Amino acid sequence: MGVFCILEFGGQHTDLIGNRLEFLGHKAAYLSSDTKAEALRAFDGFIVSGGPKSVCDRDRYPYDPGIFESETPALLICYGSQLMGQHFGAAITTGREYGESRIAIVKDHPLFEHVPRESIVWNNHGDAVSEPGDFDVIAYSDKYLVAAMAHGNKIGVQFHPELAHTAYGTQMLRNFAEIMCGTTTRRRWLSSWLSEAWRTLRQSAEKYGIVRSDVERYAKRAVDEIKDNVGKRKALVYLSGGVDSTVAYMLAIMAGVDVIGIHLDMGVQRKDEAGTVKKYLEEISGKKITVLDYGDQTIAAFRGLADPEDKRKAFREVYNRTTDDVLDSFGLAESDVVFVDGTLATDRRESGKEASRKTSGDKGTVATIKTHHNVDKKHRLHTVEPLRYLSKDQARKLAEKLGIPDYVAHRKPFPGPGLSLRIVSGTYPVDDETDKRVYYIARRHGFEGYALPIKTVGLKGDGRSFEHLALIVGDRDWGSAARAQKELAEELPINRTIFLHREWARDGFGEYENLGIEGGLEINKRNIRLVQEATEIAEKTFDEYGVKPAQLPVIAFPLFDGVGIAMRDVHTQDFRSVRPLRVPDEAPEQVFDETARKILNSPYLKDVKAVFRDVSTKPAATTEWE
Repeated sequence: MGVFCILEFGGQHTDLIGNRLEFLGHKAAYLSSDTKAEALRAFDGFIVSGGPKSVCDRDRYPYDPGIFESETPALLICYGSQLMGQHFGAAITTGREYGESRIAIVKDHPLFEHVPRESIVWNNHGDAVSEPGDFDVIAYSDKYLVAAMAHGNKIGVQFHPELAHTAYGTQMLRNFAEIMCGTTTRRRWLSSWLSEAWRTLRQSAEKYGIVRSDVERYAKRAVDEIKDNVGKRKALVYLSGGVDSTVAYMLAIMAGVDVIGIHLDMGVQRKDEAGTVKKYLEEISGKKITVLDYGDQTIAAFRGLADPEDKRKAFREVYNRTTDDVLDSFGLAESDVVFVDGTLATDRRESGKEASRKTSGDKGTVATIKTHHNVDKKHRLHTVEPLRYLSKDQARKLAEKLGIPDYVAHRKPFPGPGLSLRIVSGTYPVDDETDKRVYYIARRHGFEGYALPIKTVGLKGDGRSFEHLALIVGDRDWGSAARAQKELAEELPINRTIFLHREWARDGFGEYENLGIEGGLEINKRNIRLVQEATEIAEKTFDEYGVKPAQLPVIAFPLFDGVGIAMRDVHTQDFRSVRPLRVPDEAPEQVFDETARKILNSPYLKDVKAVFRDVSTKPAATTEWE
């Protein structure tokens, strides 16, 4: 077993690196980017993470150049590889790759033992390393960009081996730990020269979960943490009905403390959600769940808002106000209650927080992608976040260990602000140059192509993007659609692409005239019901065909004099990287045709003019549009 250090440069996936190493039986601690090279001698190896900045930025993250001369083996990922390339004399140039790419290994290296000469990797970068430099090029991408390079016992990779969609990523991390760092034959314990300060840091890391353990030990620590913090007070848990809050609730019950379970009906949830959630959570827990109605307040808060961040913040304001009402209704003072929250590492990362360093304060290296209402809560209650170091797949494993039924443990995620983020309420003009280039790129792949006056949230280079939506129209050639969306995202201010087959339109699909998109949809009860109905149809149809996407967001956007509906079938392990389901291996062609047919024929959805499929990957798109 090895002990590894991960230098934090603000990547969206940095905490996954430690997760993967721990899965392989090693330990991982997280240190700041400016950690001195001498301190790295305490570890078997170190890893430099990705990050949202460019190594060419004047305000780039501070670091010790001595790390490249250290005797300790190193793996440098994405931003880290560019830092390495620059250090060894290469120029850094623009080179965008988002989502799936193929690499070709051109020179043997221990990192790629038992890895095919060509394989699929997952990228998220806007810069690239050029040649020459004082290093050996080990692999190239399919755009002939440097994908891997080595100098002595340091190797940089432009892609992300920690992401599940990198086909041999776990093997690469195993090779780094076991071959490059030699942890199969020895374990380097902390050296005698290591200062007491460093000893304290590692003890703190183990105590709070920075060095993470298996599911059983994690559950025990979480229960102990809740018990220690709540004591004789009451634990207040807000229950959305999803796996995260349910796990937090069950951990609180296991802690033996007095628990209050609350479901907030915010008016923007799934169809009949409040009643459904109350029923099954009471069955699971054997305790009463109180439902509080905030529907009218929430919908009113969205009035006139178009920007996704404004909508998320408006939701958070309503959410934050609910605690006073809860305390009043139960006759409690703030000092009587501890808030037990199901916030995940993913939520913290996307909200600009270093999830892996929660206990020592955030350094501000992580870019904000989306504001999560459950991060930086403004109420004054003492809060415990027992899941703060877990990703979604780990939360599911913990749910299974706690005996939570599969229909909850594997329930499809649903955003806190709900359908407000699945109703497009803003429009943005498209410049002529972008429109023309979308048209020509789409033509190269066999489609008609349009840039729509709609923007969605995306993830490019570990930073937030808010860019136009592209539409491609044509035959169902999913390979070409995948290549088209990738080129559009890499070459243009486009982060998401939807596909339309003409049979999925109510009256065919005529000439492009801005598709009649002149203003966004209002977030009101009528449009909320419309999305609820379309979502129910899509989910039931996919179930009928035995197709089980990790998530299936259904989005409404303005189209002609009515509404367009987009379905986003998601394949992912942990929502850090996403792609559409593969047809026909993971989803038959008919499931999309049948979903479109049922939506267009529904008597409740007469305003829907066409149904689309989101064919984007993450990156450059996020899972949700907003």
